[in-house]
Amino acid sequence: MHDDYPPFHLFGATFASDAEAERYAFEQWEPEPSSSATDVEYSAWEDRNPTWRLAEELEFYMDSDFVELLGGVADVVTQIRTPHDAARISAESTGFTHFIVVMANADAIWADRRATSAQVKPVVRAPESTATVTYLGRFN
Repeated sequence: MHDDYPPFHLFGATFASDAEAERYAFEQWEPEPSSSATDVEYSAWEDRNPTWRLAEELEFYMDSDFVELLGGVADVVTQIRTPHDAARISAESTGFTHFIVVMANADAIWADRRATSAQVKPVVRAPESTATVTYLGRFN
């Protein structure tokens, strides 16, 4: 059976532009070094890439395939199963320019960067607000 309303975590944020929101919500890569780069230069590039502010601020290891950036609250409410939750988000989220959806499954958030090595998996800590995003809750 296909579920039209999969569970997800929702974050609201205010960004100056769609480009700024994308730089925050998704992995960013520097251009790959040229073929003339030394092994040391290439290794340093690999160590620096990718950067991903969302995952870094949330302090989770995540898979970017399970992250979606939405531009407005109207797009968000269509993904929420219960009318009560949809109405609450619609009423409480008017100040945000963008919304970030992170699917709530073991593939999306697969380990906790804060945990000790023995506690990394399974993830037991819920996402929370950061300096950039406001955690609005888990839905569906």
